Amino acid sequence: MNILTIPYIAGGISHLIPLYVLQQKYLRSNVEIKNQFLVNNNSQIFLKMQGVNCVPVDYTFEENIIASKDFGKINERLIEMEQEAYDIVKPTLIIEDTACITPLIAEKNHIPRISIQRTGIFRAIDKRYRNPNHVHSFQKGSNVDKSESFSNSYNAEASFFNKTDLGFLEQYVKPKVKIIPGISTIERLPENIEERDSYFYCGPLLVMDKPSKNLSEKLEEFLNNNKQKPIVFITTGTIDRTPIENFIEFFVKRNYAVITTCNCEINDKYKEEVFYNRLFPLNYICGISNLVIHQCSASIYHYPIMNRVASLTIGTQCYDREDIALRLQELGVSGHIPHPDDNSDYWNVFLELVDRFEKNTLSDFNMIHKLRDEINETMSNFEMDKVIQYALA
Repeated sequence: MNILTIPYIAGGISHLIPLYVLQQKYLRSNVEIKNQFLVNNNSQIFLKMQGVNCVPVDYTFEENIIASKDFGKINERLIEMEQEAYDIVKPTLIIEDTACITPLIAEKNHIPRISIQRTGIFRAIDKRYRNPNHVHSFQKGSNVDKSESFSNSYNAEASFFNKTDLGFLEQYVKPKVKIIPGISTIERLPENIEERDSYFYCGPLLVMDKPSKNLSEKLEEFLNNNKQKPIVFITTGTIDRTPIENFIEFFVKRNYAVITTCNCEINDKYKEEVFYNRLFPLNYICGISNLVIHQCSASIYHYPIMNRVASLTIGTQCYDREDIALRLQELGVSGHIPHPDDNSDYWNVFLELVDRFEKNTLSDFNMIHKLRDEINETMSNFEMDKVIQYALA
């Protein structure tokens, strides 16, 4: 059986890793399956080194197309690349993560589609807590400056598509099968959701990697220079650009050691107290931290739970992240710092949460333990073969 796997073209590693883990953990051992990834040339190099098959198509946009901000051309090029991949692979099944054009090669060709779906698509949070000014992170833009064109291209210039194609595209949120990379206590389905049996929880699809030798040596030196200090890890991931410099400076002045993915002037000012790297092995870093502060995108929120570490979430005005952040706060395992534009008193909220952390009253560790057990149980019970059988039925 041939499978074509497609991540969100502008999603960076956040939407590639879940598909990669799905392949390596659940699909690779099945000799009857040949799964091929449609990714850019750089990702192909990495995947091929891991023994993952890739379609010989550079799944990326030329700079001149992005610079033009011509959504018609962007859509046209995207369809061309996915159609080319479809013609090469001739798939029996398509698996994707936020690849919104895929209905034009899946449903249009009567090919079942398995989609990675998260809370941002099937919102269960009480409507009283929803902010009408928030957007999905997909709409906000991502992956450096060119992302604005990417995120808008799926929704803009609808006239580029004919009525039939628009009909298929409207079915994006209703694939044959939905895989939820989380657990039911956190990523809740609405009570009245249709076709509930088509949703499968698999637990977090995460890479449990370790630091390279070079990074490990640098971290060891940093930790030795900051002995006896509590460690706080602060990140907004590789995509979001919500400013966090003030948080970094606050903790440094409070005699914390800070590890961060944020490259800013504060890092240069406090070279001994701040360790910056664009990418970290998140499970390892969360494991050595006393407090984790993150933007709640993708599956990063699982790492503090799995490592039994207190955490805070940062508001980014994206409801797919905000819904999860508020749910974690509701469960008592994390505290949420609202975005400054949502709450002008956000800094006092932050100070109160830090005070609770330092008094060891921020996180309910009994609940963290229960969620950790549910994560392990969900991963153990997930059967990809049954998901595929459901998709092909």
